[in-house]
Amino acid sequence: MRLHLFEHDPIDMSRTNITKWAEAKGYQITQTYVCNNEKMPAIDDLDWLMVMGGSPHAWEEDVHPWLAPEKEFIARALDNNKPILGICFGAQLLAEALGGSVFRNENEEIGWIEVTLSEDGKNSFLFQNVPETFLTFHWHSDHFSLPPGCTRLAYSEPSANQAYICKERPIAGVQFHPEYTRDMVKQFAREWGDEWQKGPFVADKEAVLAQTEKIPDTYWLMTTMLDNMVREFGT
Repeated sequence: MRLHLFEHDPIDMSRTNITKWAEAKGYQITQTYVCNNEKMPAIDDLDWLMVMGGSPHAWEEDVHPWLAPEKEFIARALDNNKPILGICFGAQLLAEALGGSVFRNENEEIGWIEVTLSEDGKNSFLFQNVPETFLTFHWHSDHFSLPPGCTRLAYSEPSANQAYICKERPIAGVQFHPEYTRDMVKQFAREWGDEWQKGPFVADKEAVLAQTEKIPDTYWLMTTMLDNMVREFGT
């Protein structure tokens, strides 16, 4: 299987829980750093598109010249019925392509915060073998409305739509970051934690670093979800 990831910040994203999973499965994995204006792949050169997180806002086409072409590519991938996983910013772009809207969230959400499955989420293929409530990392200031025809699967206190699927489409979007390894979280906290603005759902740098040391594993959540998607989509 050929996986292709769209990346939105010029930092090394080659050792995530997704890339580790793909390597273990023997899948081909390639990345386009759209933020660096790298050439996008041909639609037939990928079996699964993953639209990753990033610091831009979904409405900033005038700031980021690559954003409009990326949105057009996502629309073509949907038209071609390609499996798509959107994560954080990527979930927002995917939701917008499906008819939802993206907006500033009332509260930023940064740190290790619990996500709870809805009743639909408990019965969904995406969260099979995932507990009803689980701890995962978040880093976002924007959010999205649930697109027409999609089903909300999970929520957190500050963010109503933490995960969704769309009936009869091989897609999933999640607002949280299951792809982050513990090492990534520690690196991000050390490099950017001083910039996190205090808020009711924003943990400070030292709290994130301390909690990350206590969390034994983050790989299980991402791999469980990916395996569930492979079984469901038949990719």
